[in-house]
Amino acid sequence: MCIRDSLGLQKSSHAPNIVLILTDDQDLLLDSMEAMPQVDALLAKRGTTFSNFFVNLPLCCPARATLLRGQFPHNHGVTTNLWPTGGFAKAYVDGIEQATFATALQGAGYRTALFGKYLNGYPFKTEPTYIPPGWDEWWAPITDTAYGSYGYQVNHNGQIEEYGFGPEDYITDVMAQRAVAFITNTTTLSPTTPFFLALNVYAPHSPAEPAPRHQGLFADAKVPQTPSFNEADVSDKPPFIQSTPLLTPEDVENMDEQYRRRLQSLAAVDEAVAQLVQTLDDTKQLNNTYIIFASDNGYHMGQHRLLPGKGMPYEEDIHVPLIVRGPGVRKNAVRDELTAIIDLAPTFAEIAGTQMSIPSDGRSLLPLLSTRQPVENWRKSVLLEHYAPPSKEENETLSNALEPPDPGDVQQEALKQPSPDYIGIRTPEYKYIQRIGPARELYDMMKDPYELVNQWQNADAQFKEELAIFMEGFRSCVGESCREIDAMEPPVYRLQAGQ
Repeated sequence: MCIRDSLGLQKSSHAPNIVLILTDDQDLLLDSMEAMPQVDALLAKRGTTFSNFFVNLPLCCPARATLLRGQFPHNHGVTTNLWPTGGFAKAYVDGIEQATFATALQGAGYRTALFGKYLNGYPFKTEPTYIPPGWDEWWAPITDTAYGSYGYQVNHNGQIEEYGFGPEDYITDVMAQRAVAFITNTTTLSPTTPFFLALNVYAPHSPAEPAPRHQGLFADAKVPQTPSFNEADVSDKPPFIQSTPLLTPEDVENMDEQYRRRLQSLAAVDEAVAQLVQTLDDTKQLNNTYIIFASDNGYHMGQHRLLPGKGMPYEEDIHVPLIVRGPGVRKNAVRDELTAIIDLAPTFAEIAGTQMSIPSDGRSLLPLLSTRQPVENWRKSVLLEHYAPPSKEENETLSNALEPPDPGDVQQEALKQPSPDYIGIRTPEYKYIQRIGPARELYDMMKDPYELVNQWQNADAQFKEELAIFMEGFRSCVGESCREIDAMEPPVYRLQAGQ
């Protein structure tokens, strides 16, 4: 049954539905969103864009575990893509799947569904037919060939399905079809049941295979050569960047080709978003559905001389898209508050009128969606983390990643060279990065958004001391204490006199 609100719009008699579209390795600062006109028209112009949305650890599996739990990696423990310190296997063995937003929503009466990528390495350490707690409908690839978009195997509700190499097998299209069918079937068979749907696409993760119909798109596109692209002077950067040679013309040519493929692969995702919106409209659920578009981490391409990859604390890797459309959400609006992937789980829980069963380190975004006014005690800094992957000796098998290596991916490189571990904070004014060893980085984000000039050596001694104290509290916080710390005024950015 539907009723009408004061504006004459149809309202469902049940709690709001939630649709999450999660891309894989999508950049924000290198213009990938410009390749998605449907997302812009149907979501951004009909909803709210969060201009300062960050991932706390810019690597697939830790970020996805953070999304599921609403906790920092130092609290949920999934810190890398590889067993024994990360990947699906770590989540499974440690039991973190027992309490996620999916279990909370299912307990609140939601019908839940996931289509696509779950946690890296799934189903390593268990059976291919394993379905994690909290999911009513399950369609997740169990082979790394899914990244190539063809020739993959899927666990569909406990049954193994095989997909070939025809145009009809293109994985983004198949997932979109499954998602559309889920919405149609759920609203037909159980019209009073709210649903949560996660469409976790693989695009634009390498190899970024486009659908055949999109292979000619963006023919002239090239990687945006931002001021930090192939940075000439990296003497103020950490040693592993100082030792990185300048990009060659061949490097740049290869990146341009990869960039075009990334945009092309996103074209099918853009079409999938339009299909979902149309299906929600056809089933009279659109006005009662929150649609969230985001990515698990960003992606650098040539910045600071780095070959394509993620995992770095620089803006290209941590600063990602977030757009929300839904009931009461302001249209064509932008919020510039600091928000983070830890906020999504508590947001889903509040929409559903329930609570997570574990302490959340984040906070619900709902107060930011319905008003132009500032929200009292909102966060003033975002915690950044990164951890070393296991060594070759520690890891049972590198194949458990079930993910083809990205060229230049620091997680792969870290198996061969010292780890670029770090902890840091991002504030509206500055970014501080504290790496393993003596390397420190400090950037004035107001004057130097491309992170060209490391100001650490010029920083005031008192400021450095205050930062150290602040970081000690942040790196060990849990739940409410995390929200208390990030709502505090961080140390005030100060340089030495004369700097």
